Amino acid sequence: MSSPLYSDDVECSRAAASPEAADTRQKQPTKPSFLRKWGPALVAVAGVLAVNAALLGPTGSRIPALSTKQLAARELRAERTRAVMDMEWDHAADLKRGISNMAGSRNLSEAEGGVMEYTRRRHRYLGEYVHVDVSDQFTLFGKIAISLIYFAFWVFLMFPNWFLPIGRPGIALGGGLCMVVVRYLLFLTGQGPVFDAAKVIILEPLFLLFGLMLTTIYLEKMERGGLFDRLRDSLDDPVNWKRSAKVMVMSTIGSAAVMNDSIVLIFSGVVVDLCVRHKVNNSLPYLLSLATTANTGSALTMTGNPQNILIVSLAYDDISWTEFFSNMVLPVTVASIINATMLFMYYSGELFPGSSGILECCGIVFTGTRTPEMLAQEHAYHARNVAKVDHEEVHSSGWSVWSKIQILIVTSFLICFGVGLDVCVTSICAGAILMVLAAWKRQHYDPKPEMVEYDADGNTLPPKKMYDMDGNEIEPEEEELVTESETTLTEVDYGLLMLFIGQFILIGSFDDTGVPQAFFNLAMGGCADQMTAVPCVYWFVLVITILSNVASNVPVVQMLAATFPFATPYDWMQVSFSATIAGNLTMLGSAANMIVAFQAAKVGDRTFTSERHAPFGIPSTLISLYAGTFLLSIVHFSPECSIKLYQCEGQVAPEGWVAPENA
Repeated sequence: MSSPLYSDDVECSRAAASPEAADTRQKQPTKPSFLRKWGPALVAVAGVLAVNAALLGPTGSRIPALSTKQLAARELRAERTRAVMDMEWDHAADLKRGISNMAGSRNLSEAEGGVMEYTRRRHRYLGEYVHVDVSDQFTLFGKIAISLIYFAFWVFLMFPNWFLPIGRPGIALGGGLCMVVVRYLLFLTGQGPVFDAAKVIILEPLFLLFGLMLTTIYLEKMERGGLFDRLRDSLDDPVNWKRSAKVMVMSTIGSAAVMNDSIVLIFSGVVVDLCVRHKVNNSLPYLLSLATTANTGSALTMTGNPQNILIVSLAYDDISWTEFFSNMVLPVTVASIINATMLFMYYSGELFPGSSGILECCGIVFTGTRTPEMLAQEHAYHARNVAKVDHEEVHSSGWSVWSKIQILIVTSFLICFGVGLDVCVTSICAGAILMVLAAWKRQHYDPKPEMVEYDADGNTLPPKKMYDMDGNEIEPEEEELVTESETTLTEVDYGLLMLFIGQFILIGSFDDTGVPQAFFNLAMGGCADQMTAVPCVYWFVLVITILSNVASNVPVVQMLAATFPFATPYDWMQVSFSATIAGNLTMLGSAANMIVAFQAAKVGDRTFTSERHAPFGIPSTLISLYAGTFLLSIVHFSPECSIKLYQCEGQVAPEGWVAPENA
């Protein structure tokens, strides 16, 4: 069988196969200089600061005064809050209904209390279940102590290789336990309030991760050449940049459809396996292709990541799936293009071997030309495929019954997720069903392992007989069954679950001090009441980006919901976009980054570290963030007013509603 590449130019093929070219390919890449490594990041940071200084002034002197409309909106929010606080409420009825369950209670009838009763319930939900402000119960010493512990372990988690070889799960769990002990000592000495560690551990992500890990393991282990292997082969390509592009497209679409954590958990091992298969010297571009596009793509839909789901549930006004998608499609598309372009430029040496510069890389992408080194890689790829042809034909006769069952289960999982069923329960159920099927398949369908011994000449030896003390032959015992608990269940990454538990405790205790809230109020200054209006929006998204990387994006969303309970749908669109794109800034910016690093390290690939992530993550994130923010501020379909506050033009307030005088 001849490869289709053999029709290419013979001279290029010979040059690619020559010893000189082979020696060039085998050379390890030289270590980049400081300017080459960190130059783009420094330029991006300086550019962002310069933009904000030009728009707002070096000291904020150019922050515009609040307009009449903004002053009226502030008065409306204050009036609604006072009206809600003056309402009578039945504590027993709230507990019976379930304060924490806001589902189905957004549009109450007049008999149920209408908008005002909905507002009262939501205020109770925000106050008692989302953000309990206990910062006033800390002394100054208590706040400083908790902040120092948090930032110390934040550094340990960011750079785990700088210290003892404990690993991120051990560091996070140790930090959580240290925080619990310190909080207890502060409580005993009157330096701080009691700390309910169990309350700050968010169980839903843990259940989701466990269910997804269980499902992924059984999809991969159930059958060789099945669904998982075919999925891996669909991302394979002999050309490096095409393989990276396939990973980015799959990650972007998959994260928007399912959830970014799900996608990176499933495909981290696939990407590493492809890197091993092609013997790449540096797997970082491919892991970055997966992690960064998973974060960016998840901003597209309201179910793409945990913070978007939280935003939709906490927003005062209703935000539909189509409204969310229509607002995000343009900025997310542009951010994805910027991220992919910068990835190709920054890692052109790995993705375009043999290329001489950016212009040649562009020619390779748009015209399909190839360098001799790329031709050599393609020849090697097709040579391997030719060598495996006979073996592949045995396994490529079609979809087996087990692969069809896998497709049915995965499709059912996606449908259940799409119709709004609990994704945690759905993922665990899918994993449990696959576990039962795998156990049945192994016991009744798979061939039993041979328990036959041979001599030195290869002759079969008769089974050994055993006798008791009286010389009676002992009947051989039945072969003991190997259970799932002894095989597949041991492959679940319980260390990853410990990592998130420790982080939840650290972040929850740090949020109690009120330091993130104080930083936000101090940083925003006069922009606090016009945070999503130009030019304040550019400073606002930068502050959200910093907080999302220091205190995590989900707690930041909770803090904003409690601080600005009447934020408009457009406000939440800007928060969602900035908090999600911010996940690409540093390793600790999103859970998806941690999952990719942990899953890659599990199979021996430790290239995805904070030191290697930041030089690309910082410039890519800041440029994507500001380009998307600019587009979202110009083109958006969500109102810049609150419909339920009767703020929008043309709205008629119901009888009994008295607006403030200057509204």
